[in-house]
Amino acid sequence: MDIGIATRHTGLTTFNGQARFTLYLRFEKFSHRDGQHRYLVLSLTQTLFGDWCVVQASGPIGQPGGQERRNYCSSLNEAQDLFETTRDRQVKRGFVPIPVQMGLF
Repeated sequence: MDIGIATRHTGLTTFNGQARFTLYLRFEKFSHRDGQHRYLVLSLTQTLFGDWCVVQASGPIGQPGGQERRNYCSSLNEAQDLFETTRDRQVKRGFVPIPVQMGLF
């Protein structure tokens, strides 16, 4: 049995011979004309049961409110396709990627 410990949230970890990782992307959108200041965090992670989950959390910056959407996929390839499709769609809508400092989460 091969057991590893993750040193960071995005690190590659091995449990029982299977690789596990979490991928985070943060986006922000500022539209001074419309008064929109929004954030979006995309994450790709594996569930306890081995499925893959794409989580999309978004909302206004500096104000209460927001929402979270979870999409479960049976394979890593399907989850990566959904993650990349969602990322590309949000970039087309004007969101800009922001570097994430994992020590803050």
